[in-house]
Amino acid sequence: MLSRDKTLVVATYATERYGYALPNFGRRIASAIAEAKDSVYSIKFLFIGDESKEINELAHQYIRAYLPDWCDFYFKPLPLQDAKVKNYKEDAQLLIAQMQGEAFSIARKMGADLFFSTEADVLVQPNSLRVALDCLHFDNGYYDIAMCTYPSQGGGPFLGGRGSQYRHIEEDVHQDERKVPDELLEEKKKQEEKIREAKDVDEGLYEELRKIDEKIKECEPIGNVYELNAKTWRKRGWMEYAYPSIGKGAIVPTDWVGLGATLLSKKALSLAHFDGYEGKGTQDLYIGWNRWKPAGLNMCVTTHSICDHVVRKRDGEDQIWDDFTHVHVYHELEGEYAGHLRQRHGQHYKFIAGEEPKIPVTDESPKEEEVVNKD
Repeated sequence: MLSRDKTLVVATYATERYGYALPNFGRRIASAIAEAKDSVYSIKFLFIGDESKEINELAHQYIRAYLPDWCDFYFKPLPLQDAKVKNYKEDAQLLIAQMQGEAFSIARKMGADLFFSTEADVLVQPNSLRVALDCLHFDNGYYDIAMCTYPSQGGGPFLGGRGSQYRHIEEDVHQDERKVPDELLEEKKKQEEKIREAKDVDEGLYEELRKIDEKIKECEPIGNVYELNAKTWRKRGWMEYAYPSIGKGAIVPTDWVGLGATLLSKKALSLAHFDGYEGKGTQDLYIGWNRWKPAGLNMCVTTHSICDHVVRKRDGEDQIWDDFTHVHVYHELEGEYAGHLRQRHGQHYKFIAGEEPKIPVTDESPKEEEVVNKD
C-alpha cells in the first residue's frame, strides 16, 4: 500500500483567538511537508479560518510563505463567532466540528487519498507526516488512522490509550486502586441508592454522584502504574498509563485519537462526518466511537515522532487568554529510561520581530520511578 501515487491534503483550523502559535506551526508543518515530498504524488495545504483580518494575514505570512513552492495553498474563511465561547463547552465543540467538517468536505472534493489533520497549536516534527504515512503502510494497511502523539491541552499526559463505547477514555486509576476513605465510599453508595429509588430521571441526583466521583479521583493511588499493573492488568486511558515506558520507535494500537497530528486513510476520511454530534464530549472522540469504530477501522498512535503543544496557562479551571506555555517534548537520551517520553514546560516564543524576554518557567516531567497516576 505505497502512497507514491496518492494525493495528500494537510489541513489546520484556527480562529483569531487561536492564532497564537501560527508562526511556530507554519515553520514546523512546512518542514514536515518538505520531508514527505517523495512519499506521495502531491500535497495540498488547506487552512480553515474565520473572517478576521488577523487570521488571513497569519495564514499567508507564516504558512503559505513557508510552504514549498510545489505545495498548493488553500484558505477558506467561515463566518464564525467565538469571542464568548469557553473551551470544551458545547458551543466551542460544535464550532470546532464545523471547521473540521468543512475541511473534511473540501478534502473529499479535492479527491484526497490521505488527510493529515493538524491543530494550529500542535507543533509537528519534521518526520511526523512521514512517520504517520509509514504507520498506515504497516501490514498492507492494517491501520486507517495514525496519530503522532502530543501532550493534552492542559500540558498533561500524552494522547492515546484505551477506552470503550461506554467510557471513551478509560480511567488511568480505577476506584478500587485508590485510598478512598470509607465515609466517601458510603456517601457514593447512598447516592446510587437514591438514583435507583427515584421514579423519574433526576439530573440533580446524577450531578451529585458525579461530584462524589470527582472527589474519589482526587484520592491518592495505592501505587504507581507498575504496581497497579502487577496487581491487576487493566485497560487504562492515557498513553503513559495504557503503555508505560513506551517511547521512541513504537507504534501501538489506540482506542481513541485527537486530531492534532493525525493521518486518515481515504476510507477514514469518507466516514468523517459529525451528523448527530451535539457538542457533548470532544468532536474527535465522537468520530472515533461513532464512525470509525463501528466500521471496523483500526487506529494507532506512534510515540516515535512526538509533537510539542502550545497551551494557554490556567488559573484554576479558567484559561488565561493572553499567556501561553510551550510544552516541549522529547525522548530521554540515556540511562535505563532512554527513549521514554518526556516533556518540559517553558515560556512560549513565536520568534518574530519585537518579542521581549520573559520570566523563565521550567517544569520537567518526572522520572519513571516518581510517576504516580493522575487523572
